[in-house]
Amino acid sequence: MIDEKKKPIIDKCKCTGCGICVYECPNNALKIVSDIAEHIDPENCNGCGECENVCPNEAIKMQQ
Repeated sequence: MIDEKKKPIIDKCKCTGCGICVYECPNNALKIVSDIAEHIDPENCNGCGECENVCPNEAIKMQQ
């Protein structure tokens, strides 16, 4: 279920900048900035949680 109120919180200590979340985000709401994933377009984020699901380092958690 998509929750438009939920947004990804990125743990910069765990993020390796692999870019999988950016590639898999269906709404282009993420971008790699200085080798770390950033939530750069909150308006496009629909809270689907796909970024959290694909992160191999568990660096992304969906929070309200």
